Amino acid sequence: MGFDGVKIVAGSLAAVVGLASGTLTLSSKLGFSLWERPVLEWSPSDFSVEGGPADEGFKVVAARTKLRDDCEVAGFSVSVRDSEYIVYPATPSATSFSGAASDEVERFGFFVFLHEVDITRISAGEATLLAQIKYKCPEGEQIVTYPSGLVFDISEPLYVDG
Repeated sequence: MGFDGVKIVAGSLAAVVGLASGTLTLSSKLGFSLWERPVLEWSPSDFSVEGGPADEGFKVVAARTKLRDDCEVAGFSVSVRDSEYIVYPATPSATSFSGAASDEVERFGFFVFLHEVDITRISAGEATLLAQIKYKCPEGEQIVTYPSGLVFDISEPLYVDG
C-alpha cells in the first residue's frame, strides 16, 4: 500500500471517529444517551404514602422493577412539599435498599420523619413526597427521581411543646 492508500485509510478512520463523537455529542444535547441504561423502572400505581400528624412518621411503600445489578446506591434524599408549596427536608428510616435485578415489581417500605424544627412550621393539608436516589454506575453517576403524584395528608402535630 502506497502513501495514497495510507492517507485514504487514515482519512476514513478520522471520519468514523468524528461521526461517532458527533453522534454522542448530539445525543447528549437532545437529552438521551446511547450508553446509559436505566437502573430501575418505577411502578407508581403500587406506591403508597400514609398521611398523619406532622410529628409522627409517614409510612411509604415504594415499588420498582430493578433493571441492573451493577450500580450501588450512593445517596438517598427525601423531602416533603406542604400545602403552601414549601419544601422541607426529611429523614427516611432506611437509606439503602437491596435486591437482585428482576422482571417483577419489588415493594419495600420505610418511614419518613420531618426534622423536629420543621414540625410546627409545616402547613397541614395536602403534601407531596419528593425523593431522589443517587447511584454510582460503571458509566458514571445516575440520579433517579421518585415518580410524581405521591400525595398524602399532613395533620396538626399531636405533641407540641408550648
